[in-house]
Amino acid sequence: MKRLILISLFLFSFSAFSQSSAFIYGGGNLCDNAGTIDVEISLTGTPPWNIVYAIDGIDQPSFPTTNNPHIIPTKTGGVYTVVSVSNAVGVGTTSGSAIVTILQAPTAQFTIEQDTLSFIYPFTQFQDKTIGSTAWNWNFGDNTPIDNTQNPVHTFDSIVAVYKCSLIVSDINNCSDTTFHQVWVENEYYIYIPSSFTPDWDGVNDRFCIHYHAMRKNTFYFRVYDKRGEVVFYTKNVKGLECSNNKNNGWDGTHNKSGKELPTGNYVYEVYFQDFEGWKHHDFGFLRLIR
Repeated sequence: MKRLILISLFLFSFSAFSQSSAFIYGGGNLCDNAGTIDVEISLTGTPPWNIVYAIDGIDQPSFPTTNNPHIIPTKTGGVYTVVSVSNAVGVGTTSGSAIVTILQAPTAQFTIEQDTLSFIYPFTQFQDKTIGSTAWNWNFGDNTPIDNTQNPVHTFDSIVAVYKCSLIVSDINNCSDTTFHQVWVENEYYIYIPSSFTPDWDGVNDRFCIHYHAMRKNTFYFRVYDKRGEVVFYTKNVKGLECSNNKNNGWDGTHNKSGKELPTGNYVYEVYFQDFEGWKHHDFGFLRLIR
């Protein structure tokens, strides 16, 4: 009677477990600069399982698992197979395979015709230097739309700033890479002084005025000399000489002291100022007054 009970308990204990099997699948193409790709092993039978798998026929260390499916994140190329699977019942059956192919991704590279720009002319050309790229995604860091041309010309805002420009390239295998470069838009002084004006009060070019930018205004002075070398006009007020919608701005062609109209002729001007960086500028030029 005791023998029958022991045999029954053994048969019950054995039947509580079932034999295992393992089927391996997944994998695919993986770009060499990407993360990982999953190879999966689907299992049957009673856990835990002990698994040995191989890559290109080379056995990898065995490991226990209770996960079903068991996921192997990998970045190693090759053919994956299950060598063996076992549980408490014994050795099970194996099937399937997975192939992981590693693809070489492009290395994004580009050059910039000029990476330091004047705010007056803030445009430059970008040139893709990536080998094997077939698609491009340019972000110029200034909230403008993405540009998908290979070698774009871009104009930035006329604002002093540093822009982080990025290029994402991809190839025929959909592998991609990203690189960055900075572009500086810098301040720059300028001054425009006309060579003539016509104070005949016909409403066109009646006053002498200038355009300027990035000047230390408290350093400015402007003189006009006649042919005898006499100062006929002088000012330190650059704002009063600035071309604007103010009809009273500019010089009207009258003598600085007497207020009389100066005759038609050639005059010489002298201008001095410091730009925003403190560099000194002292120039002379000719000015034609026409009535």
